[in-house]
Amino acid sequence: MIIDCDTHFMPPDAFSHVPEVMRQLVPQLEFGAEGILTGIEFPGAPAPVPGTTPLPAPGSGAHYRGNSDMTVRLHEYAALGIQAQMVLPQFTGWWSYLVEPPLANALAHSWNLSMLRLMKEHPGVIYGVALVALQDVDGAIAEMRWAKDNGFPAVVLDHTYPVRHHPYGTTLGSHRELWPFFRGAEDMAMPIFLHAVQHGHRIVNLLNFQYDGLDLFAPREAQMNLVSLITSGMLDDFPRLQFIHAEMGTKTIKSLAQRLDANFKQSTLSYEDDEGASAGSRRRLSPKAPQLVPPGVANEKNQLAPSEYFRKNFFWTIETEEPEFAEAVQYLGAEHFLFATDYPHDDPGGRMKYKDVELLAAHPKISDEDKEQIRCGNARRLFTLS
Repeated sequence: MIIDCDTHFMPPDAFSHVPEVMRQLVPQLEFGAEGILTGIEFPGAPAPVPGTTPLPAPGSGAHYRGNSDMTVRLHEYAALGIQAQMVLPQFTGWWSYLVEPPLANALAHSWNLSMLRLMKEHPGVIYGVALVALQDVDGAIAEMRWAKDNGFPAVVLDHTYPVRHHPYGTTLGSHRELWPFFRGAEDMAMPIFLHAVQHGHRIVNLLNFQYDGLDLFAPREAQMNLVSLITSGMLDDFPRLQFIHAEMGTKTIKSLAQRLDANFKQSTLSYEDDEGASAGSRRRLSPKAPQLVPPGVANEKNQLAPSEYFRKNFFWTIETEEPEFAEAVQYLGAEHFLFATDYPHDDPGGRMKYKDVELLAAHPKISDEDKEQIRCGNARRLFTLS
């Protein structure tokens, strides 16, 4: 059996369940003659933030009928030999944490209701990954509880938390006001997908870096967010949280974990003459140095070496075409990886969607036992599937 743990879908009735009082604000889906999603008009969209570079609707892969037609989609999956799917939204053109909270809650619940219908029509084949509006923490917790009670195996979050007044977002671990949501996810044993949403915000100052090609070494948003979950102390407060990093890629996992471990073990000296922050300054503050952040933030947070959190709290969807894939599996263990195609997207990983099954089966450096874990065993265990 194979379970695809990163797919996207836009049901034609995605916003049909929004209360009448908000109906004039919801995204309007535009379909061509062949049932292909061609555009999205969103009357209730938040005001654009200067400097952001959002991708236009309808998003990558929308030209495939399987993006919005479940019958076509299931036919293609049957040909691929994939029996079950974790289905995330087609985010582009409408979803953002900048949407006003009441409307965002209504949109999330409507999309979830559409997925619940499909889950009931295709039990054991379609598994909806619930959408929650993190800009309303109480509402997000309530929606997560509803999703859990209705058989959704996980929820999905954007790995960037956008800022309304400027183009650069922030990491989830940096927002303590969000932590009650993560406490709720731990209490409910609800795994959390972390996925990019193309609303145009970036964590790093990428627009400036791109002028001279300096984005060549700028950290990726997903990596910065992952590190924030560790260094903020979130995973010490909520040690049973389980995160799935979708499309982060396997090529940087080992090097990132080793680099973090090296910084963690490095002895911290005086920072009296340090003009800026450093990785060690959060662990020990010199009494003569300026206080850059509150003591509760500056104090040491992650109690374990960062690689321990990689093994305890994180899963990754695979990129079968990456040459570092086998190295990452060897470093962390096959139990941390989930099969994924990114269907129907056309990004670099998604372009391999019709070859991923074949590439994994033929991989010479991964054992048959590990392949079977990646295909379905890990997903069954993580999401408690029968």
